[in-house]
Amino acid sequence: MDKKATEKKKAVRFFAVTMAILLICSIMIWGFQTAWGKVKVERIYINSQDGSTVSCLIYIPENATDETPAPVALIFHGRSNHAHSNDTWSMELARRGFVVLSPDLQGGGESSPDVDRSVQAITTAEYANSLSFVQKDSLNLVGYSAGTQTVLQTYHAMPDKVNSVCEVFGPFMMMLSGGFEDVDTNFGLIKSTADQYDYFFIGDPDACLEAMKGMSGIENLEINKDFDRNGKLFRYAQIDGTLHQTGNISGATIEEIVKFEHQVVKMPVELADNDFAWKGQQIFSGIACIAMMFLLAAIINLLMQNEFFARAANEVPTPKNIRKGAKAWAMDILFSLVIPALIFVHISAYTIKWTGLGTKWVKILPSANLNGIMAWLIVLAIIGIVRMVMRANKAKKEGTQLTLGDYALDADGVTKIDWSKPAKALLMGLIAAVFVFTWLWLIEGFLGINYQVWNLSTYLKISPMRITRSIPYILIIFFVMFVGNMTQRCLPSTGNEKKDMWRHVIINMVLTASALFVLLLIQYGGSMLIGTGETIIPQIDIYGTGKNTSSGSLDFAFGYCYMMGGTTGVVTYLYRKYGNIWVGVIPAAIFAGLVTLSGFTLLG
Repeated sequence: MDKKATEKKKAVRFFAVTMAILLICSIMIWGFQTAWGKVKVERIYINSQDGSTVSCLIYIPENATDETPAPVALIFHGRSNHAHSNDTWSMELARRGFVVLSPDLQGGGESSPDVDRSVQAITTAEYANSLSFVQKDSLNLVGYSAGTQTVLQTYHAMPDKVNSVCEVFGPFMMMLSGGFEDVDTNFGLIKSTADQYDYFFIGDPDACLEAMKGMSGIENLEINKDFDRNGKLFRYAQIDGTLHQTGNISGATIEEIVKFEHQVVKMPVELADNDFAWKGQQIFSGIACIAMMFLLAAIINLLMQNEFFARAANEVPTPKNIRKGAKAWAMDILFSLVIPALIFVHISAYTIKWTGLGTKWVKILPSANLNGIMAWLIVLAIIGIVRMVMRANKAKKEGTQLTLGDYALDADGVTKIDWSKPAKALLMGLIAAVFVFTWLWLIEGFLGINYQVWNLSTYLKISPMRITRSIPYILIIFFVMFVGNMTQRCLPSTGNEKKDMWRHVIINMVLTASALFVLLLIQYGGSMLIGTGETIIPQIDIYGTGKNTSSGSLDFAFGYCYMMGGTTGVVTYLYRKYGNIWVGVIPAAIFAGLVTLSGFTLLG
């Protein structure tokens, strides 16, 4: 068998194995999330009185019938989340016989960013109360972070139809919302001791307890103890070892939610409060998320076996002026880790201030949190350009002529770009995007699932609105990836092609993801060790409140270690096989831009 046929066979096998892994993971996720078919999960679209449409996930257990109406829970996600963000909570309540509705709110998932989230939440609540197979006028509202305010707004719109309110990680939001003194229903409030938002706005856990005493009117309020408040249950629970961002993958948090609902609702399906299935769902989602990166590489690799696309390939350039030794590593660490980590907080904070709601930028770059991250990436790209200019000047002084091969753009000696190669890469990127999102549409349409591990990585089917709004971000990500991969570390060859491939892939991935990873480890690892919500890295008072508040972007940066590091690995792999970064960077930028944006709210 000739080399061409062998490569084609390998490419087909690579693609087939990746798809097989995704299929197996999809079945397992569906099994855990639906109690192996006992719960039906589907996406519905609810028409609001203002003419807008609310996208919503609904979980319907087999015990919910017209003859035996089931209790109903509505879960309102936090800022920059979506309906799937709290799948772990939804599945655990549905396993216990609840009908669960989890809407996309204000730019999350498939819902419009131009409609107030309270309108969308109230629309969902009214729809839930109209269903024939749920208990009437007995809504159980669950809110997370910003969703805790949404819960209060929904309650005030229909107080006589609400059986309980469960506010998760919301003391600071309760204070900002004006309190809950007038909420007359069963009330559960869950706080994490390491919640930095509580610390910024109220203080340490003791200060939060005092604030909750005042709001509840219970002077002798104690943690993790049930109280009678106007004939209704009131419980202020506190848990350790959980960050504000990790509530949907915290066993202690999920157990508290289930325990509270168990106290205020008769569970149709009796399970122990600590009988969970969400960990299996998250494990297979994690495997699927990693496999999705391999899928991108496999699709491009398979397309490159076609003669038309194969013309975009070059001989892999021979590395010249290889950076090696302690000095080279020190420079790489300085520019890849130290400087990026030091400048992140300031750049992201002030970008949020300058491009947030009420500014002219919001129509082009609608997500302030994303803007903070994107601005940081642009600065890193500019630093990369400066390094390339310095490298070019050094080569000029030494009398060395740099060609496209030195920048991973073509073969050695080529000085003029062949624009047909990036054009073919663009076409491959579009084909890969269509394939990926068709697959995501199928698994949600037939199984009711998606791939998501906490807020580390999220893969959702995408809507036309989100494609349109993601274009500016795709262009930014392309620019950053393009410059970054032109300046990636080039390692000496060992003579073993396969070994060299994976050395390059791993090192480039680590260098790309390291800055945010280290920053997050310091900030949130340190916060958990302190245990009061206080953060290691000082934040910035960008709103003139007199208090240091979270810049926001760092809270949503967890996924960028995965996304940017993973796509850098894909680009490096494809470069080592096909000799230019066009083949990898353009498809990866489309993939990262669309997929990243599908998991973020496009407003706020």
